[in-house]
Amino acid sequence: MIGFQTMLIVYGACAAAGIALMIPQDATTSATNPVVASVIPYIVAASDDAQYVVIRFKIEPQWHIYWSNAGDSGSSPTVKLSMPTGWTIGQAEFPRPQILGNTQERNYGYENSMDLMIPVVAPVGDVPASISVSAKVDWFVCKQTCQMGSATLTTQLTTEPKKPLVPLNPRVYPSKLPPSIRATLEGTPTSGTLVVTGPTSSFVVQPVRFIPDPTAGVQFSDGTGPFLAVQSGNTVTARIPFTIHLEDAVDGPPRIRGLLLTGERETDPAYRIDMALPDVPARAK
Repeated sequence: MIGFQTMLIVYGACAAAGIALMIPQDATTSATNPVVASVIPYIVAASDDAQYVVIRFKIEPQWHIYWSNAGDSGSSPTVKLSMPTGWTIGQAEFPRPQILGNTQERNYGYENSMDLMIPVVAPVGDVPASISVSAKVDWFVCKQTCQMGSATLTTQLTTEPKKPLVPLNPRVYPSKLPPSIRATLEGTPTSGTLVVTGPTSSFVVQPVRFIPDPTAGVQFSDGTGPFLAVQSGNTVTARIPFTIHLEDAVDGPPRIRGLLLTGERETDPAYRIDMALPDVPARAK
């Protein structure tokens, strides 16, 4: 996942011209089509020089799509990206989600718009200035009711940088924990607690909450969260209990994963946590 907290930028002449059209090209949001997906036809560059293909979701007001962990209901968008031979495609990365729903049902997702970042690495050697890219995109969108949506997108992707630089969606993308905030695991190979702690000075805005993004075989004891951190003196601490069910870990050793959110705005800092469990073997096949 990407380790940056700064605004992502896309190379292009202007934001309006930087959005590819979905097939069919005249598709727009409506009551029966509340989401339109498109491919931004420029390589997106982060401050660490990593590069991304961006799938942009335009969402009709009052509707929402979901984060990688939808919460108590829903399903996250999926993208099957196809690029020319030699390009390496990484795992899609989501921006900081909104906390949706109520105390009885919590969901994590996005309203209005969302840019899904897919890391890519160009092949060694000369790279054409323009390449053909396609993406099969599926999503689940809800308001009072829910429906599935899908699109097959194609565009010519510009691989060479152009000016001026224009901003993407302002949502922050989670970064690694700073050195002043520590995440540790307590307990046994079958149950334990994720402990996240740091000085109050490390948290620019309050509240501080953890939302889980569990892998197969991990169950957080209090459900989908969010889990509120507690301040005591000059220290902020979040304790999140979990259990391990190795028989369900079909994708390999379970991991403790989620986001530490500060504040409540989509532009407030968010930090990712992704930790391997010590002494937990892979599930026998």
